[in-house]
Amino acid sequence: MNLFIIGNGFDLAHGMPTKYWNFREFLKIHHPFFLDDFEKKYYLNFNDENALWANLEFNLANIQDDVLIEEMYQDTDLGLDSGNTGIQDTLIYHFESQFEYIENLTIYLEEWIKEANETLCDITRGTSLINRESNDIFINFNYTTVLEEIYKINDSKILHLHGTVNEGDLVLGHSNYDKIAYFNGKYVEADNRFDEQFSPIYLTIRSYLSSTYKNVQRYMFSLNKFNYTSVDNIYIIGHSLSEVDLPYFMEIKQKVNEDVSWIISYRDEQSLTLLKDSLIKIGIKDKQIKTIHSSEFFDLTNADQTERIGN
Repeated sequence: MNLFIIGNGFDLAHGMPTKYWNFREFLKIHHPFFLDDFEKKYYLNFNDENALWANLEFNLANIQDDVLIEEMYQDTDLGLDSGNTGIQDTLIYHFESQFEYIENLTIYLEEWIKEANETLCDITRGTSLINRESNDIFINFNYTTVLEEIYKINDSKILHLHGTVNEGDLVLGHSNYDKIAYFNGKYVEADNRFDEQFSPIYLTIRSYLSSTYKNVQRYMFSLNKFNYTSVDNIYIIGHSLSEVDLPYFMEIKQKVNEDVSWIISYRDEQSLTLLKDSLIKIGIKDKQIKTIHSSEFFDLTNADQTERIGN
């Protein structure tokens, strides 16, 4: 039995508009003020057509906090007659009101995914290696329903780790808990010394980092949907094996047999090296790692797709 672990590259290979760039263009049209605030306040430079979702999630935590702190500090002079005494509550309200828009990120993400998912009517199967008649199982990191609607895979064989467009509650975020702890410590220190200028700054940054944190452990239990004892091969298709998602792969490694083959679909030698390094990092032996070029995995021509779509 095969286990397929599906990332955004799978959707892209089928022609779906699910790059971060597509999301950015959606925001640019429908929520331009949000996009402007989002990229300026957090110094996220995603004005690049090749930007990845992994880049977005990584940078949600790795903001240029020194620059941000300096700019926020400039805003602490409220020109009050009392000077900077008794301003903490006012500043907390001031900063939180500036950054509360981040709560809309997943709302807009869901709006965009629904729009992207509507393009399914224009795509067809891309690989003969996925067969709805098999006992294969699927762990899908995407929010779309390509497997269900194009490959007719039964829902019981699919685990959407981060939610799906049909169910809502989409998951997006970073995994840098250490940074949350760091700013929590800075806030406690400033609060203990009654620093009414810096404590609201650290509190606001801590709150932002907490609100954009993807607690992988919270979703790890969902992997128990499947029994992995019969898995012979694990195909990793279109997934970047980014740092934020590696804990899932470590957990899967613990659930499958030790001699299972890990098969990586890759586009070029550079990406293959990075993918192999990530697997080795979590303890996969080099002899267990096999490869398949994406052109071999996505093996159906347009004519084949048209002929086999009803199978």
